Amino acid sequence: MLGLIPLAVATTRCSSPGVRRRQDLAHLGSEVEFEGSWVIARTRSRYTCSPQGRRRCRQHSAGCHGCQRYCRSSGSPGSVGVAVRVFVEDWGATYGSPYLVPYDDAGTDGAVLAEDGVDLCCHPGRAYRPADGLIAFVDGVRRGEASLWLEDARTGIGARGVAGGHACGAVIADGITRAVFGETRVRRLAIWGSGLTGRLPVVAGGWSWESRSIADPNPDAPLKDLQIRMRQEEGRLAEALCADGYLTVVDGPLNFVRSRDLPVVGYVKTHYRALLDPDHHRRIPELGSGERTSLFRLGADRYSAYLRLAPITATASPWTGIVRIEIPQSAGLADAVAVADRIAGVLPYFAGIAHRDPRAPQNLQPIGAVEFHLRHLLGHPGLATRAVREAVAQLAATGIEESL
Repeated sequence: MLGLIPLAVATTRCSSPGVRRRQDLAHLGSEVEFEGSWVIARTRSRYTCSPQGRRRCRQHSAGCHGCQRYCRSSGSPGSVGVAVRVFVEDWGATYGSPYLVPYDDAGTDGAVLAEDGVDLCCHPGRAYRPADGLIAFVDGVRRGEASLWLEDARTGIGARGVAGGHACGAVIADGITRAVFGETRVRRLAIWGSGLTGRLPVVAGGWSWESRSIADPNPDAPLKDLQIRMRQEEGRLAEALCADGYLTVVDGPLNFVRSRDLPVVGYVKTHYRALLDPDHHRRIPELGSGERTSLFRLGADRYSAYLRLAPITATASPWTGIVRIEIPQSAGLADAVAVADRIAGVLPYFAGIAHRDPRAPQNLQPIGAVEFHLRHLLGHPGLATRAVREAVAQLAATGIEESL
């Protein structure tokens, strides 16, 4: 933090790497200081940047008044102020923030730059070409519909369970013609904990449940298992579509894509920790719309990169519209770079729209559409809960008859 700014001193931050070069700052005057990525200089211009910064600022005008997206000033001649910036998250408040990285996060040692040497660079995406073929967007939803309790009268052991369903599906698009829904898969399960199992009878209206058991006795374990099963089904569908020749984007990381030989692209909307060292992490918000960072290795099987989906507004946070992609390493770095360039060029076409999606722009329009479609396929949640109650009532009635 810079604290109070001395008289006639402006503080400017430029996204252009050129502003960090001492020889490019001669027009600011002889007294120039550096503090992190901030440049402190005695100047009579309210907004200042280097020649490289002026070329970088796409809305540049005289005095740099029109390029607040890249250059921000917290002082003016004859004024005293504090270097404080306030932003508004684009996501609806009920969905939380897409950027949850603590300010003191020092990054991880597991991520190593794989492209552009030791420098983190910005790369423009490659525009879509008809020869590129179709893109498949894969996502899933899951829903717990009733919490269950099972008790073994012989042993007195009890188990928690959940009745619910999960569904996954795809949207097939090319960015030009109308997108269509692809294959969908829907399953309804009764999952029991503590190693016990029980079956729910079929209920009129087409309601039926597959019975599954897990050893974990924790009350929330069955619902977590339902989530895992949904992610596994997403991975299987993504692999099948990729094997059919689609450029496949699956919502979420590649944890549940078993094949590392298929170029399925993982799509991560929320950032929980810094993956790069602090100097590189601070530069990620410099991305322009449709630009990606250099690829970096993430673990032993994936490359990853950050990209920005949409232009940033004056009030938006620096991480607005930034997502992270994951690409398998098995095809080699050159192929991974080609896939990353293609993804960075095409995904902005599908960015979410704020008046339709509170998680825009990160929640892509095809992803939002398939989520809505899959929830419809799962049926009305109230009817699903009532069906579970009817199934349990049938079990109770059967037990009474048998005891008689």
